[in-house]
Amino acid sequence: MVEQPTTPIRMEGNKRRNTTTPPPLTKQQSFTKSRMSLVPPSNIGNRTVSNPSSRLSSFHKDSMMELNQLQEELFQKKAKLDYLRDELNENQGKYQDLQMEWEKLYKEKNLKQQQLQLKENELVKLNEKLINKQKFLNEGHELHLQQLKAKNTAERNKISNDYRVKIEKLKQVKIKRFEDQRNELLNKVEDFKNKILTNDEALQNMLDEVEESNRKIKEEWLQKYHSEWKENLELNEKISKDIETLKNRISIKLEPEANTKKIKVEQLKNNLQALKSMLETKQRETSTLEEQIEQKKLKTTEVVQKRQELEEYIKNTELDLREINEILIKEETMRRSLHNELQELRGKIRVYCRIRPPLPNIESKDTAHIKVEDFDDDNGIQSMEVMKGIEVNNNNATQIPQRFKFDKIFNQTDTNADVFKEVGQLVQSSLDGYNVCIFAYGQTGSGKTYTMLRPKDGIIPSTIKHIFNWTKNLKERGWHYEIDCQFVEIYNENIIDLLRSSSNDDTRNIDSNIPTKHEIRHDQENRNTTITNIVTRNLDSEETADNILKRANKLRSTASTGSNEHSSRSHSIFIIHLRGSNSLTGEESYGILNLVDLAGSERINSSQVTGDRLRETQNINRSLSCLGDVIHALGGPDQGKRHIPFRNSKLTYLLQYSLTGNSKTLMFVNISPSANHINETINSLRFASKVNSTKMSH
Repeated sequence: MVEQPTTPIRMEGNKRRNTTTPPPLTKQQSFTKSRMSLVPPSNIGNRTVSNPSSRLSSFHKDSMMELNQLQEELFQKKAKLDYLRDELNENQGKYQDLQMEWEKLYKEKNLKQQQLQLKENELVKLNEKLINKQKFLNEGHELHLQQLKAKNTAERNKISNDYRVKIEKLKQVKIKRFEDQRNELLNKVEDFKNKILTNDEALQNMLDEVEESNRKIKEEWLQKYHSEWKENLELNEKISKDIETLKNRISIKLEPEANTKKIKVEQLKNNLQALKSMLETKQRETSTLEEQIEQKKLKTTEVVQKRQELEEYIKNTELDLREINEILIKEETMRRSLHNELQELRGKIRVYCRIRPPLPNIESKDTAHIKVEDFDDDNGIQSMEVMKGIEVNNNNATQIPQRFKFDKIFNQTDTNADVFKEVGQLVQSSLDGYNVCIFAYGQTGSGKTYTMLRPKDGIIPSTIKHIFNWTKNLKERGWHYEIDCQFVEIYNENIIDLLRSSSNDDTRNIDSNIPTKHEIRHDQENRNTTITNIVTRNLDSEETADNILKRANKLRSTASTGSNEHSSRSHSIFIIHLRGSNSLTGEESYGILNLVDLAGSERINSSQVTGDRLRETQNINRSLSCLGDVIHALGGPDQGKRHIPFRNSKLTYLLQYSLTGNSKTLMFVNISPSANHINETINSLRFASKVNSTKMSH
């Protein structure tokens, strides 16, 4: 508590007097005192008349007492004003600190996202480089192996051909020599035949034996030679054994030719030695190729190691990504808390004003009677002045400005996109789990439905687009949302479901004895509101939402009045239920977003309605008045103790839990720029100023 200043000590004569003032006198006491001051003072038993100076001193004392009292009240109010200014400066400092901290966290988040994107790009480039390198190495290795295989095949074929040519030559030489030996033996046999012609039988027997023996020897030699030739083709070692066997046989039967065979064997050995040397050369070449293969294997191992390193880097990057996701999840929780604190600092009840542009060819373009000032950053408000002409004598009119202050004023050039930039923060609060109400208020024809329901860029279509975009982004952080909606209108204090399946389900005829089909029920424990027999639709896409809005707009009650050809005769309420759950942190949230397009407010005299239209206008004005009373009652210091008239209107009773507690409320007051509607404009601005002056208690 700030100490209240005391009235300074005043000097009267030579005495000092503390001017702590007594409580003020009532009218009766002051009158009695003034009368007593005129009566001369009296003593007991003796009456003495006081001089006139005593009356003046008494009057002077009374005046001084009143002056001191007024001065003390002035000092108290000044101290209270200083205290409020200090509190305002302190709150502004806190708001700036929170804003700076939010911007810092936002920049850090963007930096993390940029670093993550760079890492992902670098990882993609490394993977592409690794794949290209592996492909290049595999193709080079296969090409080199094919070249080596072709080279080895060519050399092997060449050696095989050389070896076959040499074997063929050796075979021809042997056959020729054996034929020569056979011819020599045959000649000797003929000689022996000629010599022993005398002994025919003996000679014949000997000849038969020699021929038989020769034939057997010839057959055995040919068989052995054939087998030796096959074995020589298969293995070089078997050639030496066959040569030894042939050498032994020839040494027994053909000794004269043994030396010749030995020379040939030596030649074959030399050839074999040459072949061995060639084999060693090929083996050395093969070892060189094996070394090259080993080098390729080492290089391949290095590539595999690099690949493993890249895989480890990928795993580490995935861990970093998980940590970044955890940080983002924590930042999302912190963002929700800071966002809610920021919205509460900006006010749980906010009022924005929107001035629609003049209607072409219908209204005058002169809007000089409405002046909008620049936004006051220090106080967080924006002011406007409305000039209203008052007739005086001689048909002269003077302009009396009326000043109004709001949280934000949208001029004629501002678009629906500019409007949603401010509204989007409250939509975000509903996604964070808070109840939010957004009203569009104003006279009929001031642009409420244009602001709320214009296709593609109205508040309701933009809200749906924002919700789907945001929930899509939050899926990466573990959040999953279930979005349901209801669309009702309140017509003549009756609730009508605009999503009903049959158009015959209508309760507008309040004169009939048919009871209301939809009732409002409150769950005080869970602070939840339900409407009986109401249709609830799931919002799974923007197309579904567009179809719902088109269907509801066709069923909404409109009529022609003196102020507007298509005037909304009911309050439409688009209720969105946002249930969120986080599978990673276990957090849950439930928020309700109420988007209300109020019926057009208008005076009965200006609307020129009768009959049913008159009854509609009376119900509209009554419910709007009740809405103002409820919001005003919510702003009282004893809000928890006093009665709040929620039940006086179906509109306020339906939104009871969305207007109290931690809920946020935004009212758009839409006004016409035309001077012909100046009275309705001032009434709307006064109503909005009353709402704007309300500070909702916690």
